[in-house]
Amino acid sequence: MGILPGRALGLHVSGETNFMRPRFWIEPALTSGLHLLPETEAHHARHVLRLAVGDPIEVFDGRGASAEALIAACDKKRVQIDVGTVSTTPEPATRLTIATAVPKGERMDWLVEKATELGVSRLIPLRTSRSSVDPRDSKLDRLRMQVIAACKQSRRNHLMELEPVVDFAEFLRSQTQPWFIAHPGGQPLAGVLCDHVPHPQPELVMAIGPEGGWTDEEITLAEAAQARRIALGSTILRVETAVLAVAAVVSALGYRSHQDIGGGGQSE
Repeated sequence: MGILPGRALGLHVSGETNFMRPRFWIEPALTSGLHLLPETEAHHARHVLRLAVGDPIEVFDGRGASAEALIAACDKKRVQIDVGTVSTTPEPATRLTIATAVPKGERMDWLVEKATELGVSRLIPLRTSRSSVDPRDSKLDRLRMQVIAACKQSRRNHLMELEPVVDFAEFLRSQTQPWFIAHPGGQPLAGVLCDHVPHPQPELVMAIGPEGGWTDEEITLAEAAQARRIALGSTILRVETAVLAVAAVVSALGYRSHQDIGGGGQSE
């Protein structure tokens, strides 16, 4: 693969991010200069988008850094890029962690995609008494690729962390500060946050149960571990709907005031 000097391509052009530019993930840490795209990203650039030398793109490293770049050189398997000035997006003011039972089939894919778009910082799959799904490591690896794809689409610069599956009892032992559990009889989430949670808050932790609901024992153990019950409306929600309801409320109330978007949000 021949290397073309990126400066000769006229790369470093100032101005706002162009939302029409294809967006690619690159392994951290992102710096100015020449880089190779990861294999899967290179395949997408060459064989799906049909990009060629000189085409403008945007890159991000999943840790807050992003930059405009140009395709500097390419062949069938590799794509070299010339990265311009790197900018950094700060972490949101509040980290939102959601621990959730795992829904069946492709609904977990949808949950991961939308939770990423809505700015969830960390997602913890839970194994509960009534869980019916226990994803294998290979499934989690595929879901992490879904996180990258969702960040590319939504222009988010920080990858959502997807943790390994943990037992609910282990999750409880890790909680050292007050947290929230969705369960009938709780107070509306928006009201609880507005009236009782200081703003900004370093981290909010929310737990969503399986479709069969939490057992009485799990609720008792959760409340003994400083959990507060919250309600997400008057109807019964699917697992993935409950996760998105929590993320949307937290975002709407401004807890994630440092915008984690490359140049601002935009819907498709």
